[in-house]
Amino acid sequence: MSNKRYVVAFFLLFPAALVLIAAFNRLVDPFWYYRDISIPGFNQVKTKFRRYERHVKPEILVREQPDAVIFGSSYSEIGFDPAHLSPLIGGSAYNFALAGASWNRVYCDTQFAMRYDRKLKWIVLGIHPKSMPERDCRKDLHEMRHPDELSFLLSADALKASLETVFEQRKDPPSHTAQGLYFYTRGKSGTADRFRQFLSVHVPCITGRGGASVDAKLDLKGLKNVLDEARMRHVSVRLVVYPRHAMLVEREYLCGVRQKRWEALSRIVSMAESLAGTGTSVEVWDFEGFHRIATERISEAPGVFWQDPAHFNYEYGNIMLDEMFGRSAALYGARLTSKNMAARQEAERSAREAYVRLHPGFDRQLMSLLGQPG
Repeated sequence: MSNKRYVVAFFLLFPAALVLIAAFNRLVDPFWYYRDISIPGFNQVKTKFRRYERHVKPEILVREQPDAVIFGSSYSEIGFDPAHLSPLIGGSAYNFALAGASWNRVYCDTQFAMRYDRKLKWIVLGIHPKSMPERDCRKDLHEMRHPDELSFLLSADALKASLETVFEQRKDPPSHTAQGLYFYTRGKSGTADRFRQFLSVHVPCITGRGGASVDAKLDLKGLKNVLDEARMRHVSVRLVVYPRHAMLVEREYLCGVRQKRWEALSRIVSMAESLAGTGTSVEVWDFEGFHRIATERISEAPGVFWQDPAHFNYEYGNIMLDEMFGRSAALYGARLTSKNMAARQEAERSAREAYVRLHPGFDRQLMSLLGQPG
């Protein structure tokens, strides 16, 4: 082939190849960005979504305009099913929570939703009783609102993801639902081992090691901004303090640091009450304790309510949503107010003493998972 023919062929075939690659990536939609073509055995299971959800979820929210949005880290993403929330609020719902998200990310996510979701009426926000400062989200908001759409169609990563999505259809189960709920290790064995690993890393007795120690100066400016803006936009908020298995709570009692959590919650509740506005509601809910769900017996079998000491299954999340939105009486949780905080704390202390007394194997199992003699 002459040089001239080679050049002509190149300039004819190269654009055609790009068109074919873009069409293939668009059809497979490996990142679940377009969400309009689903073919069983071909692209129905989006095996790559969990790696790119931070890029995709903002566009889904803007496109679908849900009435209720769930925010938080993996605890919210795994534990709160928007399909269960939807009938409770009489509208559409989406789980915008992200695995591994810090408060800074969650804060900017809420800003994004309140700016671009015109139908937003409800927020379910998972929180830890710790500092929630404000931050400058301008760069984050710009990146979320203006994704590089060409990368979904023409990048080498997109082509690789499309090919792997097609070949992995019958090998991997879905990681998420279409509404953003994350399955994580749901239904998998090895629950006790995951408890053991989690307990070995999260040490509440040592300040700064991811446990219950509360910031010396609790900064709630970011949370205050979220609630202020929600009030201005007439959006009602349910703040839910992430519940943990009773083993983590027991460790805090044994370490003598449980009181610090209540002190932080008291600050959060007082701040939330001071910002409640006409036409909207702001409620703080707590579901920790020593009740039936929190004390679920742990073995290597898949847990009913827990995947590890902190990640709860949506079966528990459904119960929590029912109680927060009034479908059922508050049996496992309580709406915290400045008037009932002391009673809630005392009720937990009494329940803990009774449970430990009647179940001596509970502390023995905890010590065993910690690798300590019972």
